Amino acid sequence: MKRWMMAAGLALAAWTADAQKAPPLEDFLRKPEFESMTISPGGDYLAARIPFDDRTLLAILRVSDMKVTAKLDPGRDGFIESEQWISSTRVLASASMKFGTLAQPYQLPNLHPLDVDGRSGAAFGAYLIDPLPDDPDYVLTAYCYKVQKNECLTRVRRMRKDGLGKREDLVDGPVPDSSFLADRGGTVRFAWARDNDDRQQAFLLRGEKWDPINDEAASGVEVTPIGTSFDRRYGFLRSERKQGPDVIERIDLATGERTIVASDANASPQALVWSFDGHEPIGAVYGGVQPEVRFFDDKHPHAALTRDLVATFPGEFARVTSASRDGRRAVVTVTSPVEPPRFYLLDTASGDLKLLARSRPWLSARSMRPVQAFEFKARDGLSLRGWLTTPAGNGPHPLVVMPHGGPFDVSDSWAFSEDVQMLATRGYAVLRVNFRGSGGRGRDFVEAGYRQWGRAMQDDVTDATRWAIEHAGVDASRICMWGESYGGYAALMGAVREPALYRCVVGMAGPYDLPTMFRWGDTHRSKWGRAYLTRALGEDMARLREDSPTANVGKIRANVMLVQGMRDYRVSPEHLRILRKALDDGGVRYEGYFPSDETHGFFDEKSRLKYYDSVLRFLDRNIAPARSAGSGNAAGVAVKVQ
Repeated sequence: MKRWMMAAGLALAAWTADAQKAPPLEDFLRKPEFESMTISPGGDYLAARIPFDDRTLLAILRVSDMKVTAKLDPGRDGFIESEQWISSTRVLASASMKFGTLAQPYQLPNLHPLDVDGRSGAAFGAYLIDPLPDDPDYVLTAYCYKVQKNECLTRVRRMRKDGLGKREDLVDGPVPDSSFLADRGGTVRFAWARDNDDRQQAFLLRGEKWDPINDEAASGVEVTPIGTSFDRRYGFLRSERKQGPDVIERIDLATGERTIVASDANASPQALVWSFDGHEPIGAVYGGVQPEVRFFDDKHPHAALTRDLVATFPGEFARVTSASRDGRRAVVTVTSPVEPPRFYLLDTASGDLKLLARSRPWLSARSMRPVQAFEFKARDGLSLRGWLTTPAGNGPHPLVVMPHGGPFDVSDSWAFSEDVQMLATRGYAVLRVNFRGSGGRGRDFVEAGYRQWGRAMQDDVTDATRWAIEHAGVDASRICMWGESYGGYAALMGAVREPALYRCVVGMAGPYDLPTMFRWGDTHRSKWGRAYLTRALGEDMARLREDSPTANVGKIRANVMLVQGMRDYRVSPEHLRILRKALDDGGVRYEGYFPSDETHGFFDEKSRLKYYDSVLRFLDRNIAPARSAGSGNAAGVAVKVQ
């Protein structure tokens, strides 16, 4: 343990030795040097995704000298999206590709094999279920064997890891569009899917029969299989509750008996902690600024090592993200709110911990700003939580409120955010609140946001803003809201509902006209999408119109900036067209940036740079901070946290 501490301390000293001023905008937008690193089952090689301007490669590096021995290049406008070792010498990778003039790449259904010596077999269409780490010859995949009424009947099959030979069909899914989970021996244990009414079903396979373990239409909750135990006696489920946060359950595969193994009265699990082979969940991550791991079994052989790793990196979170089959070598990924991920190689026998790479070495933690959790009561007494990031120097600071997208079952977290640090290092305080409807606190908290667009959900954002004025040392006369997707809607509705509170608003791809969601965009085009809209928004078109920024532009006093990709399939540009007409008819001035080839989010590097540069200039014109606060070394304003 002492050797780990020394190695980590030396690495820490190396990247905190020189304080920096606010990094240039381009540094926040640059692609990382490494997107991922995973170690082979034999422990001799690393697979790493390496992004370039026009593609993302998969490279195989030899651990002994870190030399590249093989690479998989999808070609111009191709991007490796994921990879998984299926043997000590072979990786399967998935890729996406840009088509036509669209800036967004789209996932391809094929798996691409790559060997450590550079050989690559033919790609094949399938979805990898399990690499079967204890089977040297075979993997489990799933494929669609029949399409009927826009549904896919899925089937599990076993195939050789070299892609040759006959492929053996094993079991069909119990319902259309089934996903599957197998134990480490290759026996399929679970299946789950959503029906056309957006309701989940989950099943346990006993012998040749699929036994239902959950039907959301009857239970009112979702139950999702997440893994199995090493001894193949138990499965693990992430289970919703009608009231309160989600729990982790263990289910006896023979009897079906279920036992809660991890829970928290105030929060759902943020993530899972896995055994080193990545097959067995052994704990769940809870907590705020310093995540806490709760193990299902404190005596699990990997629990003590994980605890030591967490303790080695105070203020950060370290976890084993891949390991060799014998557990001797492991890749440790370290994350924090002030630095993008770093990758280490751990020798579990000697305790040696070696820094492999920083994903973005040009972004120094020393130049970033700390993130603090806060909690307060909304006007109706509901407890809300969020994250506050304050700039260096003395306040009061201008404030940017950033409501997240989604909005349902999505939440802002402790993790590093380029947007937040981009603002905070330039003198802006940044406020993010997990308003009702957000994820992380259970199904009832999500459903508390249903049919509350522009109402209680908007009140939560307003109440958080007023909390920051009272407790966080921000300048009440210099507040702007900036959001994307639902956050863009919330920004414009903030200007409608609170015309004296926000000096400016930025809406990016917001659904500004709620009735239009039932006519334009891709959500309403499927039965489950229409069911979701009805459940989340309601069908009272008069009320939805009333809760739309497009019907309330006469109340807007803030300066407005609108951003939209004009080939957005999720939030149709029709929303933008209706809003712009209303603003023009009402004599409300606005700025805009509307690239023709972008979709829901910006993917072209030039478009992203122009987007962020335009927003920063807009903020500076409206609520500019005192630039003398520029250095990341100065002390921030004291924050009262309730």
